[in-house]
Amino acid sequence: MIEVVENPLPQDPLEQALWDWHRGQARGSLLLHAYSAEGMPLAEEPQVVSPEVFFTQELPEVEALALELCRGRVLDIGAGTGRHSLLLQEEGFAVAALDRSPVALQIMAERGVRCRIAAELFRWAEPEEPFDTLLLLMNGAGLVGSLAGLERFLTLARHWVQPTGQLLLDSTDLSDADDPADLRQVESSAAPSPEPAVPAHSETEDDVKDLKAAGEAKAKVVNFVAEYNGQRGDPFPWLFVDPETLLRYAHANGWQGQILYQEPEGAFLARLTPL
Repeated sequence: MIEVVENPLPQDPLEQALWDWHRGQARGSLLLHAYSAEGMPLAEEPQVVSPEVFFTQELPEVEALALELCRGRVLDIGAGTGRHSLLLQEEGFAVAALDRSPVALQIMAERGVRCRIAAELFRWAEPEEPFDTLLLLMNGAGLVGSLAGLERFLTLARHWVQPTGQLLLDSTDLSDADDPADLRQVESSAAPSPEPAVPAHSETEDDVKDLKAAGEAKAKVVNFVAEYNGQRGDPFPWLFVDPETLLRYAHANGWQGQILYQEPEGAFLARLTPL
């Protein structure tokens, strides 16, 4: 667990940008530099992001649809500044907002998010009572950092959700993209890439190899470096997975899934339910 402190000091440019915007002291835009897994730049210029996108209640279609589909008790994973948790609270949902960043947790507290959980995604002890809906938005699948992380997360999340519950998550299919750096949003709570977990289903070694090979051919990991007010942070990995690979990994790890919505540019929303 992560200790929550009042008035935490931002530890990286992304946290500093969010903290300054929340305090009304923004000092320019946030720059996101994108690199391949080999460290090669993916664009000539960094993406310019206003911290406002992490606070606004105006949601893109994929996120608005996800909130409409929430039911029961909701766990907002990688909640960041709490924009989705607050909207769900206003609709009367019981929401728990999970994030690893003390800065994000303090921002959420000051914005009125009632239930906050300070934890690393892969180090969190499972809840006392499973949730009805698990929510990962703003290219939320990227939080797991890699396909190995996706596999591990899907295994862990089975213990966080009711047997009749659901996992709602979005990503962007970059398998045919010429410029993977053309991305919209990332969250402030990117997780490190873990070791792969043991699949929940019994599969042959060849099946597992085929699954991984197919996924690696389409999914992309982008290493982002945030820059704000002249300071650069450490790189953090963000997974962009295509619908086919996501559904294959889901089924191999105890979930059935469907793609509920997909945009021509590649953004999509998936719903997974336990098998």
